[in-house]
Amino acid sequence: MITYSRALSQAAEYLRQSEILVQISLEGEFQEGWYFCYQSKEFLDTGGFSAQLAGNGPFLIDRDSGELVVLGTDRPLEEYLKEYAEQKRARNA
Repeated sequence: MITYSRALSQAAEYLRQSEILVQISLEGEFQEGWYFCYQSKEFLDTGGFSAQLAGNGPFLIDRDSGELVVLGTDRPLEEYLKEYAEQKRARNA
């Protein structure tokens, strides 16, 4: 099991691999871990639409395994989190 601090460090390391400067724009906890959304730093600083990322799916860090899982963009985040939790429970049943 990992801590929030470890998950946040892992998320930051993942985002450092981006070709452009990005930062976490939304984060939260759910029953299986933590989720993170991100956006270009330039967009967050300036609001300039030309700097806004598109197709950058949120990701989660599993609290039990520390696994980073990239989620999709075509459904609400809550649906992806619920689906992940259900699939995890099914795997562990």
